[in-house]
Amino acid sequence: MNRIFLYSILVFIGVTFIAFAVSYPIYKRQISKVVTKIAAESTILKTEFGEMEYAIRGEGKPILLIHGAGGGYDQGLWLGQICLDSDYQLIAPSKFGYLKSALPNNSSIQMQAEQYKILLEHLNIKKVSVIGVSAGGPSAMQFASDYPEMVDKLILLSAVSMPPNSNDKDPFFIKVIHAIQKSDYFYWLFTNVFESQILSLMGIPADDYQKFNAKQKALAREMLNVMHPMSQRYKGTIADGLMIQDFKIPQNIAMPTLIIHSRNDGLVSYAHAEFANKNIVGSKIILYENGGHGALSELENARREIRLFLDEL
Repeated sequence: MNRIFLYSILVFIGVTFIAFAVSYPIYKRQISKVVTKIAAESTILKTEFGEMEYAIRGEGKPILLIHGAGGGYDQGLWLGQICLDSDYQLIAPSKFGYLKSALPNNSSIQMQAEQYKILLEHLNIKKVSVIGVSAGGPSAMQFASDYPEMVDKLILLSAVSMPPNSNDKDPFFIKVIHAIQKSDYFYWLFTNVFESQILSLMGIPADDYQKFNAKQKALAREMLNVMHPMSQRYKGTIADGLMIQDFKIPQNIAMPTLIIHSRNDGLVSYAHAEFANKNIVGSKIILYENGGHGALSELENARREIRLFLDEL
């Protein structure tokens, strides 16, 4: 029995070593390209809260894109790409602690909102529409509340609107996600080998994912890929989680607000959307039955709804 056990251990070690030897060079090549790309596309603005990273793409009506946990300016640009037509100017900052943006001491949702104001003033942009996705929801709402003269319309997509509740992803699985996020290599490996399982952890139920068509599955893959390299986003993800703990929706949000969510969102439950709808006077809510976090399978319809909402006078 001891020999069989020892043999099994040796085989496991051998297979693991071979898998690592084959996969690691591939990982290094892919991540090196990603690092080069994200470093080349952004601009740094020095502010009283430290350096702020952002990027701008396109021309037209300005849209401020607030990314979620595990994101950065690149996730914001991706959000604009999949949710909007081409005739908008996309303004995508990296929030506190993400990529090259500094994480100030005692950071708060209010400070993050002020950082958006500083950016827009630097760009000489007087008014924007704002899209906040997932953990980008709180600072999007705070910005709309604190600086209403700068916000034309507000869109919340799969957005957090309150501290975690019992309907959200179980804290155990959040810890699993965070463990994977600590290593660029392991995040890369898991997203390539266990794609559907990682997507399930990130809010897209496995049975829903199986029904995705090829285009929708490609979007899900892009959602995972836009978070490479994860180590440069981990500090911001933890900061987001801490700041959200004390968040309360401001009661003076007065501009037109559109809330989009999926009932089967496995990460940020649709209770957040209903809560936001109750606490933002005059807001419109669209709840899809399927799509998971980000409503990926419903984006064709959501894109039309967003366009109609932004075009309303």
